[in-house]
Amino acid sequence: MDREITIRDYLRVAWSGRWLILATTVVGIIVGLVVSIAHHGSYSAVARVGLGQPTSVQGNPLSSPLTSAQTAASSLDTTALSDQTAAALGVPPSEIRGHVKLGVPPGVAASVSAPPVVLVSGSNASSHKAVVITNAFAQQVVQSTGAQVLASERTLETQARQARAQEHLLSGQIAALQGSAASNPSDAVALATDTQLLTTAQTNATNAELTLAQIQTTGAPRVLVQAYSASTTNTAPKRLQSVVLAGLIGFLVGLIATFIWRGSPAVRAKNA
Repeated sequence: MDREITIRDYLRVAWSGRWLILATTVVGIIVGLVVSIAHHGSYSAVARVGLGQPTSVQGNPLSSPLTSAQTAASSLDTTALSDQTAAALGVPPSEIRGHVKLGVPPGVAASVSAPPVVLVSGSNASSHKAVVITNAFAQQVVQSTGAQVLASERTLETQARQARAQEHLLSGQIAALQGSAASNPSDAVALATDTQLLTTAQTNATNAELTLAQIQTTGAPRVLVQAYSASTTNTAPKRLQSVVLAGLIGFLVGLIATFIWRGSPAVRAKNA
């Protein structure tokens, strides 16, 4: 009558190859430790860019995919921005392409009233380069999305400058006419006309300056938070996990080798 095979029989075979199992386990731990130390992983840095709210020269908000929190990140051309960043840093485009991602901060996408905010995440094998790439890419985002705002700013600056120049000219003419307006009817008419024109010039200058200040405050894109440090995925807990996993694999290899070498209890009983 065949004897029933129990767990104790398997444990007895495993114990007979304990030194082999111990050796493969130690080798696995050492290999895992060496690999985890040698593998530095990738460093990642994050910057936050506000795209602003472009307006017309009249101060009216302009609408586009870049002014929507839901579509702003996906509307940016990452390939073109990567090439521009590479040119600015003097590095190959391959060092930027595929290593920078654009996203939306959690909870921001639901807000449609505030100007959109984009997260720029750059990665590199070097922590310093990850920070440099991220900040340079963020600056390229600002430059590429600020062209419309810059055009409005220049128009308003010109309008304000011209209005102030006209104000200065009319103030001089009014000062010259005030002495003779009382006795000369034509000078009185000219004084009244210039006074009206002065009021209009002052209003135009003030409106242009206020709109310009509004655009510069809320309309222009800017880097809200620069990247100052980079984090790595190769943390101590992950290294520990790698070592434990390598040790477990070594243990299983030793256990399988033992049963192949010594033979399993079931095979022994069959051959007996």
